[in-house]
Amino acid sequence: MRISEVFDRRVRGFRVVDIVGVGVLLTLVLGVYMAKAFAGRERAEIASVERQIEEERIKVRLLQAEVAHLEQPRRIESLAQSAQLAPISPDRETSEDALIDVARKPIPASKLPAPPVAAADPALAADAPDSTGVEEAPR
Repeated sequence: MRISEVFDRRVRGFRVVDIVGVGVLLTLVLGVYMAKAFAGRERAEIASVERQIEEERIKVRLLQAEVAHLEQPRRIESLAQSAQLAPISPDRETSEDALIDVARKPIPASKLPAPPVAAADPALAADAPDSTGVEEAPR
């Protein structure tokens, strides 16, 4: 079989070369169409992500402005005065080396939080947790 016979051979009235050429052309057209569709979806997704990034930047700027407002020394000073706060006395300060001793020091009973008050209503007392801190299993 010679090469010239491939170009002259016919199947149902069409040359084999023409059929192969049309098949290759259709494959290329379909491939280009799919590539463009995929690129369009990617472009839309990129635009969506860029919009989200811009919205997050706006939120960050707003939060930074809010932090700057909340950290104003005059504002903090006025809040401290209204809450009647005072600077820490020097006898409450300690060094890094003495922190272990402070942690080991027991808390005086006068500074412990008050124990919870028992409920006056017996129905409420039944729902209250046991004073031992261990719950009983349901029966």
